[in-house]
Amino acid sequence: MWWVAWVLAALVFLFSILDVWYFLRAGAVLLRAWFQPPVWDVTGEQVMTGRVTPRDIDMCHMNNARYLRECDFARFSLYMRNGVFKAARALRANLVVGATTIRYRRALCIGEGYDLCSRIVTWDDKAFFLEQRFVSTKDRLVCAVMYCKQSVIRSSPDKILQHLCKRKVEPPEFPEDLQHWVNFISASSQALRAESEMLLLVLSTLLLLFCNLDVWYFLRGAQVFIEAWFLPRIEDILAEQSIDGMVLPHDLDYLGHMNNSRYLRECDFARFHHYMRNGLFMASRKLGAKLVVGASTIRYRRSLAFREAFQIRTKVLGWDDKAFYLEQRFVSKRDGFVSAVMLCRQNVVGSSPESIMEFIYKKQIECPQFPEELKHWISFISASSQALRAESGLEDKNK
Repeated sequence: MWWVAWVLAALVFLFSILDVWYFLRAGAVLLRAWFQPPVWDVTGEQVMTGRVTPRDIDMCHMNNARYLRECDFARFSLYMRNGVFKAARALRANLVVGATTIRYRRALCIGEGYDLCSRIVTWDDKAFFLEQRFVSTKDRLVCAVMYCKQSVIRSSPDKILQHLCKRKVEPPEFPEDLQHWVNFISASSQALRAESEMLLLVLSTLLLLFCNLDVWYFLRGAQVFIEAWFLPRIEDILAEQSIDGMVLPHDLDYLGHMNNSRYLRECDFARFHHYMRNGLFMASRKLGAKLVVGASTIRYRRSLAFREAFQIRTKVLGWDDKAFYLEQRFVSKRDGFVSAVMLCRQNVVGSSPESIMEFIYKKQIECPQFPEELKHWISFISASSQALRAESGLEDKNK
């Protein structure tokens, strides 16, 4: 009995994920049409009978989508019997629905029989145009009428009919109502093409921007500025501030952890945030000064892995006559470990740190004592600067 259960389970699975009846019905229609006599008139009307079943209904009448489904089967039968399907296969062409329009004139109720009358009305250089009518067997009322544009891929209707009839066949004239619908399709296509062209232009522009600029840098910088603008002001310029971050895919290198250069990039955003909240940025702007990075040093103590959350804690350690000195720490939110620590020398161009501090506090502020490691780093900067000056001959010129 287990095999029966497996079969039933497989059938339940199939019926739950596929419209199994569609494929079975299509196979039955094609098989039946195969054994029916051919219809030599390509534009001749063919009739297929049907009945509204419980699977077709919504509010006790045939659901609007089921009309189009039934039309599929009627077209399969039509193409099999008039030879269009066979000719298309011989030419390696495909027939696909390009557009449909349908008018519902009266509902078909459950159990009601109908005739589905299908015919090729005409064609152009790209598609056949068919009319399909649902005629009730109860009172012969046309309950619905549909036009279908059957596009031909990798061939054309003229070639299919020439292959089928062994001569060139002229298409019948378009009926007035069908011509209006064709005009609608053309206008709609042009409108969508214009939208597509605009979309392509936008995408091309974005690609050009992302290829030539670090767009996310500027967007992130703007976001940090805006967020800091609406946060309360921090009066103590020496107070530590923090912003949150996470290691994202574009931060990774080939080892799967945060690339060393991205730490410095994240520090930029943390300093933007820091300067906005403690007033350094606005004060320097009003004094016509600029804050530029003159030097930085960073120690990496442990890698930050993909999707690892962290905090950047930033504080001003002190200043001299030319620059502010900041410490920035990357602290993992996972365990509080300091994954990296950076010192930054922020040069003041067009003014001085003392002038900025005096502008903010309206009085002179004494610089705190530098930590020992900062003193060593400043000495390194000074020694490096002297060595480079000597290499470039600037010291001799100054003498």
